[in-house]
Amino acid sequence: MRKKVKGKLYLLARDAKKRMKNYNRERSIFEQIPYTKVCFTEQDQDLYAKVCKLLSNDNVVINPIKELVDNKYYDSLTLEQKQKYIFDLSEKYKVMKSRYEQERESRKVVSF
Repeated sequence: MRKKVKGKLYLLARDAKKRMKNYNRERSIFEQIPYTKVCFTEQDQDLYAKVCKLLSNDNVVINPIKELVDNKYYDSLTLEQKQKYIFDLSEKYKVMKSRYEQERESRKVVSF
């Protein structure tokens, strides 16, 4: 029996296939993780009221996160804490915006 010699192209293709399998597996695992683990406290209800006010306005808001930031609290934070605060606030805004849109759609359906 003759031993099959594997060339560089074969080895490159095999490595690329492994990377694609790992990429697809990692991506599917990432998609399974819920990204909206946000709990609504009383402070969040106040924030939700601000979000509703921003979204119900006819004016287009370019940077809604900037409008929602508590400047006194933000100025007292370190750089890492500021980043975490902004990321948390943006996640809450995303959830609250979808909640607002769902409530608005349900009101439209009820009014017909």
